[in-house]
Amino acid sequence: MYFFSSWGLVFLAGFIDVVAILVIKSRLNQLGPISYENVTVIFNYCIDVIKTPQTFISALFIFISPLLYGFALSRINLSTAYPVLIGFSTLCLIFFSNVYLKETITINAIIGSIFILIGIAIIYLK
Repeated sequence: MYFFSSWGLVFLAGFIDVVAILVIKSRLNQLGPISYENVTVIFNYCIDVIKTPQTFISALFIFISPLLYGFALSRINLSTAYPVLIGFSTLCLIFFSNVYLKETITINAIIGSIFILIGIAIIYLK
């Protein structure tokens, strides 16, 4: 039970954040680059981003994720949890951005992922 109320929440927060940002990034890809010509154009672009139910719910998930992470922090050290959260999120983003967004995984990303896994293992096993 301890895992689900501590590390489980860290991983769930990271996963929710990754899924939400992938959905939003997909919408941004559909809309194209933002134009900074004036405040109205920027505001309308932001509305267009969250106009679909998927991106609106994803935006809500981005706010829920830190709450779950905060609950986990009530049981585990920040100095351990934060690097694990960031590493886990990075690994998930590299993998799922390739699968879902068809982004290329470079050799640097693979090497970096290996170092992230080693770092997480070192931190977690201290």
